[in-house]
Amino acid sequence: MAEGGQYAGRGRGAPALLALMLALAGATGAQRPALAASPRPQPAKAAMLARSCIVKPPDIAPMFPSPAAETKADKDASDDADDDDDDDDDDDETPGLILPGYATCLAISGTLTAGLQFDSYRVPRGGSQVPPDGFIWLPNASFRIETAHDLASGLRLGTAFEMSVATTPGQPDTVTLDEASVTLGTFTFGLTDSRFNFWTGDEFAFTARLPARNATLIAWERDLTDRWNLALSLEDPAAGTTSSVPAPVGRPDGVARLTYTNGPLTVHLAGALREVAGRPARLGRAGIIGATYELSVLGGAGEVTAQVAGAIDAAPYIGSSLDAAVVRQVLLPQDSTRGFSTVLSARREWNDHWASNVYVSRYLITVPLLAQAKGKLRIDRLAANLVWTPLDGFKAGFEATLAWGRAEIASRALPAALGGRQLSGQLFLERTF
Repeated sequence: MAEGGQYAGRGRGAPALLALMLALAGATGAQRPALAASPRPQPAKAAMLARSCIVKPPDIAPMFPSPAAETKADKDASDDADDDDDDDDDDDETPGLILPGYATCLAISGTLTAGLQFDSYRVPRGGSQVPPDGFIWLPNASFRIETAHDLASGLRLGTAFEMSVATTPGQPDTVTLDEASVTLGTFTFGLTDSRFNFWTGDEFAFTARLPARNATLIAWERDLTDRWNLALSLEDPAAGTTSSVPAPVGRPDGVARLTYTNGPLTVHLAGALREVAGRPARLGRAGIIGATYELSVLGGAGEVTAQVAGAIDAAPYIGSSLDAAVVRQVLLPQDSTRGFSTVLSARREWNDHWASNVYVSRYLITVPLLAQAKGKLRIDRLAANLVWTPLDGFKAGFEATLAWGRAEIASRALPAALGGRQLSGQLFLERTF
């Protein structure tokens, strides 16, 4: 009985233990849905912030890279990281931001300029057409938006939009669209700087007196080697801010440019062909050669620039915006023209905050083919400034310009202001953001 009772007790204890385990398992299973319905607390996600970036031209390898340059690039790869900060200061690079959730670099910038200008005129013929001497206040502003996005194909898609507002006393504000372009890899479309351009005189405040121009174009540009760059474009200068004789044109102008860069030396060669509509149609052509050399001037950093541009029935490719405005007062659409413009400029940096610039230019255009309108128009200019830059994004200075004009076109009634001398001086402030 003792043994029987012992086994009987084990037999009753095992089912009880099994029942207890099943009950616990059932209770645990019953609680699982409740646990699933109450997820574990997750760590907080880090806040998404905008990242800094640089809007700059795409880094495309030359078509014919030299083996020596490739070897040097591999050898100096470690030095490139140290030079990144210096490269960020390049004029073609603009700091921007990549917004959260996007992969496009966006850069917004602008410039506010205020100038107090004095103009004085000395015209031999005189008359009521000559503007009176006096001061004028010239506030101007420009606004620019740029984007850059690297596509999955490896191409870079970039856009640029810029507009400016100029205020002249007694006249409505002038709003100008300076740029509206799209760049895809090596191609550029829209309104932007003409590929014919070389020296644009960004160091001067009197921008209307400088030989910079833009145009509506389709352009292709590529480095041929480490020193040679080729650009080809189809352009319509009439849609830009610099257009001289308002003659109707046919097909877009063809422009080719070749640039050579070797250390402190830069050489620029460009040519343009345009079809001038008429009876008969004429083929206009223009060419330009320019060079810039960086050197030490009186112990300080400096550079010298020279350029010569010539044109036959292609007046929009020579001179400045102000020259073009003068030409529109003198020439007619049917006039055939010959002309050239030259510029010699120099820059000297006295220290980190002070710099001076000077340039002299000549613009000459003639109408040799029409007997009733033979003659010429000549404009000479001398300009100099002193610029103070106490901090990045701000500068102030004084600039003076002296211009001599002479117009001799038979059987044409010319404004008196085209002859004689004009003296202009300006105190200016500029803030860039």
